[in-house]
Amino acid sequence: SNFIDLAKTGFYNGVHFHRVIPDFMLQFGCPNAKDPRSRRAGTGGPPDGTFTNVKTGGTERRFNGGNIQDEHTSRDTNAPGTLSMANTGAANTGGSQFFVNVADNSFLDWFSPGQSKHPVFGKVTEGYDVCVKISKVRTQDDNPVVPIMMKSVTIQGA
Repeated sequence: SNFIDLAKTGFYNGVHFHRVIPDFMLQFGCPNAKDPRSRRAGTGGPPDGTFTNVKTGGTERRFNGGNIQDEHTSRDTNAPGTLSMANTGAANTGGSQFFVNVADNSFLDWFSPGQSKHPVFGKVTEGYDVCVKISKVRTQDDNPVVPIMMKSVTIQGA
């Protein structure tokens, strides 16, 4: 619901991928990454506020710098092509940043043993080949040398 709300309001338009790790994932969604050279890329989130839970119709909120409650609603694994919530490693610290898995990263599942807990909330349904290509670009400190911008994100059927 959080991702859908942010996408529908244009939050992600013009944001650059700020972290790319080959054979692992592509991270995206930091508003500071509108400037691909910003030293703050990877540190930001959405503004505090509310959004509608598309499943329940209830009101959810973003708090403490745009954080949301962890959405542990399904047991979808971090498989290639899935979208998963990025966080600081602590509970309830996801906001706008997420990553696209380009490998089997089931060790990141929120329901698996271990510290890292990243709930899957979506899947790339078209253009996964583009994600794989992005995962292979030249990087410096996990940041693409040539900036890669998301022009827009479109939500259908929600």
